[in-house]
Amino acid sequence: MTSIVGVMVSTYMWGEAIILSLVASWVLLLSSSDSLTWKIGISGEVDYVSWSLMVLSLWVVSLSILGSKKVKKMSSLLSLFCSLIMSLLLVFLVSFYVSDFMLFYLSFESCLIPIFFLILGWGYQPERAQAGIYMLFYTLFGSLPLFFLVINSSNNGYSYMHNLGAMDKGGIFFSIFLVGAFLVKFPMYSVHLWLLKAHVEAPVAGSMILAGVMLKLGGYGLIRFLPFWVDPNMVLSEIILCLSLWGGLVVSLGCLRQMDMKLLIASSSVVHMSMCIGGLFVFSEWGVKGTVGVMIAHGLCSSGLFYLANVVYERSASRSLVISKGMLSLMPSMCLWWFLLLAANMAAPPSLNLLGEILLISILVSWSKCSMVVVGLLSFFSASYSLYLFSLSQHGGYLASKSGFQSGCVLEYMVCSAHWMPLNMVILCVFWLMC
Repeated sequence: MTSIVGVMVSTYMWGEAIILSLVASWVLLLSSSDSLTWKIGISGEVDYVSWSLMVLSLWVVSLSILGSKKVKKMSSLLSLFCSLIMSLLLVFLVSFYVSDFMLFYLSFESCLIPIFFLILGWGYQPERAQAGIYMLFYTLFGSLPLFFLVINSSNNGYSYMHNLGAMDKGGIFFSIFLVGAFLVKFPMYSVHLWLLKAHVEAPVAGSMILAGVMLKLGGYGLIRFLPFWVDPNMVLSEIILCLSLWGGLVVSLGCLRQMDMKLLIASSSVVHMSMCIGGLFVFSEWGVKGTVGVMIAHGLCSSGLFYLANVVYERSASRSLVISKGMLSLMPSMCLWWFLLLAANMAAPPSLNLLGEILLISILVSWSKCSMVVVGLLSFFSASYSLYLFSLSQHGGYLASKSGFQSGCVLEYMVCSAHWMPLNMVILCVFWLMC
């Protein structure tokens, strides 16, 4: 009887995800046009950056619902859980859609409320309240100066955020206040601690949405406002670029000593985003395109890795790599998805990560030959901790005291394939368009 109920629930959830993915694909086909920007309504404008992130939001949120089968079967507050997920999706779509500075700021900050309640209501540990408050304080205090800049720019008539060329670039304090709000949410090294706490305590849907979409809001804000409000020749730009690259190298070294599976995957997000920050602060078209490619690829890849970590956690009741090892002998079919997603995480061909990182590495090396050393070490240690996670989780002997293991079910294979296939098929579409 239990297995029949499980199959019915899985089928129902898969139907929801299929409907969302079909809607996203249909809208994508309807929007195919030769122009790069579409004016939609009075206060909305969509270009290739915002459109790509909107489709990513639809895809990741639908997969997060699909991956929360345990919540859907056992939680008594199922309607509240689905309402929070759908409100998050709505906020993300509005953030990538609006072209008014004030509306963007409101939607940019509104995403904190649903994710806070997701962590507080469906987190795993008693420390989830502390992690949620930690996240709120970091992000709200980081973006509080931006609120006064929004009011000031709106009073001066600069509320259209796609074309601020007529506005004079601000000084160093102005730039710090503007950029700080987006760097905290991206996040950059030294302001990334809230992300690690939030990921460890969040449920699987919260982790997938945090890594897949929410981090991309900071990158989207930087793409929109950096060319207009920050002087490329300012010393601050070089300081942030160097701090980001060296910080990513330090975090990648720290990943090699992590024993918590979710903490390692969350730390790898900081490493990937550090290269994106460096590419944006070079102020080049290649840097922007490489950043968009890495953000989309990371959104799919990290979301899939968090889902795989949750699959292991549901069976072993532990995130420790010491306890949850030897999965190759217990779940051999899921080992294939670990390998494929970790290979994409280290930018192995033909994934979209490879294309984005090639663009970022080329633009960073052209900016300064000295960055070649940091970027080379960053890429090397990114591959190192991916192999470290794969070898420790899949090889070795599993503790015989645990029991009740089963290999992956059809629903889990579907979610993993839905993460991996767009990650590797998109680059084929890019090559087709180039040809």
